[in-house]
Amino acid sequence: MSEKITISGESREETGKANSRSLRSSEIVPGVIYGEEKSSNIKVLEKDLKKILENPSIFSQVIDLNIDGSPFEVLLKDIQRNPRNDRPSHVDFLVVSKDTKVTVNVPLKFINEDICVGVKQQGGMISHLRNEVEVLCSAASLPEFIEIDTQNIELNQSVMMSEISLPEGVELTSVLNDLQDQPVLSCAVTRASLEIDDDPVIGEDGEEVTDDAEASADSSQTDESQKEESNDN
Repeated sequence: MSEKITISGESREETGKANSRSLRSSEIVPGVIYGEEKSSNIKVLEKDLKKILENPSIFSQVIDLNIDGSPFEVLLKDIQRNPRNDRPSHVDFLVVSKDTKVTVNVPLKFINEDICVGVKQQGGMISHLRNEVEVLCSAASLPEFIEIDTQNIELNQSVMMSEISLPEGVELTSVLNDLQDQPVLSCAVTRASLEIDDDPVIGEDGEEVTDDAEASADSSQTDESQKEESNDN
């Protein structure tokens, strides 16, 4: 488990586009905090927000948010960005308690790919078909990520969403909603392996030897051998 993520901010009394533009020009990001009968406008320093956004699983972790000295446990629900420079322009935080049921996209973490049977022994390659899955759980049970062990995955094998090993108290929304099962990874033959298998056989005359030619040559060799045995007798 990684260290708890923390960020501080202040209440924001003034609202509107002009005020938001003024804040952004001062490298301050306007936002809102809502949930658990709480709703108010806030603002946080852009540098502090950028720092926590460096965490790849930031959307699946409970964050300690301090507003004007009051602590809140929150989830980062949305981050809006300026399309011209990708700077954060607005942020939404959802207040949660340990028993709050939340629906969150959780990243998948694939492990042991370097010793995967289908890769190391059978010439395959792992393909990630999904990088995250949507789960339903309490805020206290929310996993930072979900591990998928690829060590025993063989060539031409896939791992389906229904086969994912989940932490206690965590459920896939796709299963709860009876949606069609989908693969999250597969192990298949690489293009390089196919090209090696398809390399032509070159004869002594420098020409490509086809399957028919090889069969004909084998047949000729067999006939010659039979003639030699007949002459010896």
